[in-house]
Amino acid sequence: MELFGTPDTSGTHRPEDGVGRLSEATLYLSPAEMLKLSEFLVKCANETKEFELWDHAHFGDFLWLSDKTYDGPDIIVHLA
Repeated sequence: MELFGTPDTSGTHRPEDGVGRLSEATLYLSPAEMLKLSEFLVKCANETKEFELWDHAHFGDFLWLSDKTYDGPDIIVHLA
């Protein structure tokens, strides 16, 4: 998996999180990684319904549960 992004030139950022807004994100994924990502997003959506205080989750942590050697990039899903 490889992640790339094009910075948003509006200057909008989230200083509390230390991240800048992207105008575009590109994910290079294998078919297996696409399925894992979709599984992860469904899991996140379901958890937001189940846990009132759900805030965010890391795709890397999710992948690590089934592959203890995973050390690639991370995608953080944060509740809007």
